[in-house]
Amino acid sequence: MKTMRVSLVILILFVSQSFLYAQNKTKIAVLNFEAKNLSQESADAVADILSTELFNTNRFDVIERQAILRILSEQELQMTGVTDMSQAAEIGKILNAEKIMIGSVSRLGQTYIINTRLVDVETGALELAENTKSNNGEDGLPAAIGELVAKISQKVIVEGAVIKVAQNVVLIDLGADHGIKKDQALEVIRVGDVITDLAGSTVGRSEDRIGIIKVINVKKEYAEAQILNARETIRLGDKVRLTGTPVSIKKETTVNKPVEPKPQKDDKKAPVEAPPVF
Repeated sequence: MKTMRVSLVILILFVSQSFLYAQNKTKIAVLNFEAKNLSQESADAVADILSTELFNTNRFDVIERQAILRILSEQELQMTGVTDMSQAAEIGKILNAEKIMIGSVSRLGQTYIINTRLVDVETGALELAENTKSNNGEDGLPAAIGELVAKISQKVIVEGAVIKVAQNVVLIDLGADHGIKKDQALEVIRVGDVITDLAGSTVGRSEDRIGIIKVINVKKEYAEAQILNARETIRLGDKVRLTGTPVSIKKETTVNKPVEPKPQKDDKKAPVEAPPVF
């Protein structure tokens, strides 16, 4: 009985760690693509391959496409032909996804063109648009999709959080399994107030970049980073963000410590003249 209890505790810890690890990946859903001058089955096959390749990058938590179909069928919604970003965002909320991908596959002779759009579910905004083409008909589609996924992976933001702060060094909940490498620079972001439009609908939250950190030691699921510069004290829970574009780094400075004022030189004061007497 005691052995069974210990095994149950270990299983719960393993599942909890796996769940927390999965949360760090961007949760994405790929809907069926619109077919232009080709069969819908071919367009669906492209979306299937794209989903698999996104999963294989180890940077995305990809919702299984059969699960998407089942959930949308229960909601009496269509998985195919979604081209409007606001509609895509609403479907993303139903699927509990962070990003949702829509697009189309077109055929012009032996050339196949894949157009994709990635929509942020929270804001309904277009995050990026990428395309690729195969000049070798359907035979060239797998290679074209691989190139497309590489482009998307470079541009989609990888986001985590600060989980420990010790003077000039922080631990973050991103590691080698999230594509983090030694000497990479990441932005430290502090999330602020909710932003609403004129109708009162939430369109996002304000974000403030407060510093830059540099990875100095990488583990499987977390990393240690040195604070290069920060204009505010970095705290637990601050976001860290790796983007596909280089992060500008200023001269290395000491931060997260009180800055002592520089000693002032004892300049000789000029004699004060007495006011004139009238």
